[in-house]
Amino acid sequence: MSLFTDYLDRLRAFSAPAKRFLLANVLVGLGSSLFWLFFNIYVLQLGHKQDFIGLLAAIPPLAVALFSVPAGALGDRVGYRRALLWGGILVALGMLGAVVFAQPFILIISMVLTGMGSALWQVVSAPFMVEESREHERTHLFSVQFALMTASGFFGSLLGGALAPLFAQVTGGVSQNALVYQLTLTVAVALALLGLFPLLGLPRMNLQHRERRSVRTKLDTPYALLLKLLLPNLLLGLGAGLFIPFLNIFFKLHFHVSDGTLGMLFAGGALAMALASLTAPLLAHRIGKVSAMVWTQALSIPFLVAMGVVPVLEVAVAGFLIRGALMPMSAPIYSLFLMDQVSPQDRATVNGWATLGWNFCFALSAWLSGYLQVSWGFPTIFVVVCLIYGTSIVLQRVFFTPLERARSVREPEPPPAQRFQC
Repeated sequence: MSLFTDYLDRLRAFSAPAKRFLLANVLVGLGSSLFWLFFNIYVLQLGHKQDFIGLLAAIPPLAVALFSVPAGALGDRVGYRRALLWGGILVALGMLGAVVFAQPFILIISMVLTGMGSALWQVVSAPFMVEESREHERTHLFSVQFALMTASGFFGSLLGGALAPLFAQVTGGVSQNALVYQLTLTVAVALALLGLFPLLGLPRMNLQHRERRSVRTKLDTPYALLLKLLLPNLLLGLGAGLFIPFLNIFFKLHFHVSDGTLGMLFAGGALAMALASLTAPLLAHRIGKVSAMVWTQALSIPFLVAMGVVPVLEVAVAGFLIRGALMPMSAPIYSLFLMDQVSPQDRATVNGWATLGWNFCFALSAWLSGYLQVSWGFPTIFVVVCLIYGTSIVLQRVFFTPLERARSVREPEPPPAQRFQC
């Protein structure tokens, strides 16, 4: 059986709830990417100042960090289907409130709701996919979900670029008009609401183990194991926050690219990321999850250095695209590896801690990066990021390899003849 046929067979074998979840991801992802593409410009057209827009931009990731652990506990308590539905409702309500109301207080509350809903969605997605898949197809499911979310961002941006001029023409106004952006954002809300319907058809899951959790105070997973699982990911968040939010500024200041070129560059990065993530299952199956994580991240570092220190646009663009394809390949593999290693009763809660830690480190380093850019400049920051990433990669090899070996001894992969039996 060829690798391509093997891949397709695993995709076809996804359960009906898993396919519904993927469809919901596509619709919510389209709505979210379209919304965030124009939200800041819409708020500016309403007459608000840029400092207020900065506050609004900071609220969702902060809400994600603060609500991640409660979101995990809630998912373990009420069930992943219900938690996903609640998360999608909160995201849609937050987006709707921001579109309908222009008052600063309502906009702030809307951003809080959006962050809380995003936390529920992010935290519960991984344990839900584990419950709705079998061992041999999980890496594919996680990778496809990650790829679809990334591709939704790409197509959502293209959709937004087409809708704004269309609404300007229909309303007889100019593109830089609050009404035009309001109509475009309304389409984003509609897409997010459509994403809730596939979730309504998901079967209710057995809550027996979550009901037992309601009277317990400790996790089943040892805390020493949790530290090994989470520490490398915290370092990745710390490194990413130093440069990811500022890549647009980097290309503007160092290479003076136009807005159109910048948009195409980031769209290409999203597409490269989506396509690369689809190959992650093949790589993980061939060399193992830990080796796949370590090698994709390690190979991305030279391209990160080239992007940051070589003053040639073509080199920076190549580094941006290749690094953007290699580094995120490890994300779905890590999510699955984390879920494999913890107790089933703890999956949503542990994923909540992982989401909290990554977002907190990302926010902290992003805040520090503004000061470091003034003092050190971008090239030095890229070198620091490489050192942080390198430390994380070493820790992954040291911490994760024994865990993967122990699991493979306990639960060997089924033989090929048994892999696709329903």
